[in-house]
Amino acid sequence: MSLLSTLSTFDHRRLWFGVARTVLASGQIVLLAFTDPRALLVPVGDQPAAPYCDGVKAISAYCLGGDVLAPSTRHAIMLILLVVVASGFLPRATGILHAWVTFSIAGSIALPDGGELAAKVVTLLLVPMCLTDDRWWHWTRPRSSLSPSARGVAYAALWAVRLQVAGIYLHSGVGKFASSDWLSGTAEYYVLRDNMFGAAGWVRDLGVAVMSVPSFAFAVAWGSIALEIAVGVIILCGTDRLRRVALSAVIVFHVGIIVTIGLWTFALVMIGAVAVACLPATPRGSAPHHVPAVLSALRRRLRPDRGSPSLSGIPATVPVADEGADGIPSPHRAVVPEQGRR
Repeated sequence: MSLLSTLSTFDHRRLWFGVARTVLASGQIVLLAFTDPRALLVPVGDQPAAPYCDGVKAISAYCLGGDVLAPSTRHAIMLILLVVVASGFLPRATGILHAWVTFSIAGSIALPDGGELAAKVVTLLLVPMCLTDDRWWHWTRPRSSLSPSARGVAYAALWAVRLQVAGIYLHSGVGKFASSDWLSGTAEYYVLRDNMFGAAGWVRDLGVAVMSVPSFAFAVAWGSIALEIAVGVIILCGTDRLRRVALSAVIVFHVGIIVTIGLWTFALVMIGAVAVACLPATPRGSAPHHVPAVLSALRRRLRPDRGSPSLSGIPATVPVADEGADGIPSPHRAVVPEQGRR
């Protein structure tokens, strides 16, 4: 499909977009709901205690108003805002709130991880797409079509997200070539055994036992590298169908990360970000409406025409038959001339 034809039909306001936003917000909801605010603001090394409010970070939800609100109260307010975002209410407004809360978390807490930093960029890039979404809920169908300018802005924002997300996966995959542990296939073994970030309990015992098999450990390590590079390439160059496959692989990959080392926030944020990046560019609802179209065609076929037997039980008027040259009545007018020629 050419760029012009894509721009003439592109509409991101679909269920796919809503689910991606909800998953993206859920990653940060998990962080705030199950983490003590003091753990997020604990001093690190020789740095001052968080929150950090220098420069542009002064507009953070942790910094506005100074000491008027306690960090725990700000924490609760941000959690409520994220729940509203995840509910899908009024994307045009909550898209901006989502970007602000994500910026606040990533910029002001003491120990942001890759999930918060990725979410900060992706939610900012989603703002143009949210501003062109005039629905009350992102679970419903739009009642009007997008204007050409809104369609172009949303499509450009989608590609900005694709470039960012693809860059994350390509950087992660290619960057592993600089690590001897990844090249030798032992990286996953050491990650599971890490005292701070590794697995725990029976998952640790099972994972270490499995990764003690050299061939399996090598396959998992190099499989991770291949998957990350492939996802980055497919997001940039693949078709909509290939992007669906990539999204499925990413979900399995990050669910495995959740099960083994418990990185809930990072995994949910990356699944949501990839879901946005893999948003199909085909016309909204083109595939799901094949069945209604077929049913409509069947109804037209079964609808009684004039002069045909009525489906309601009332006999229709039968046309008077013409007689041919031999005096034999013919029920079809079209064959009369042929009989006359005989």
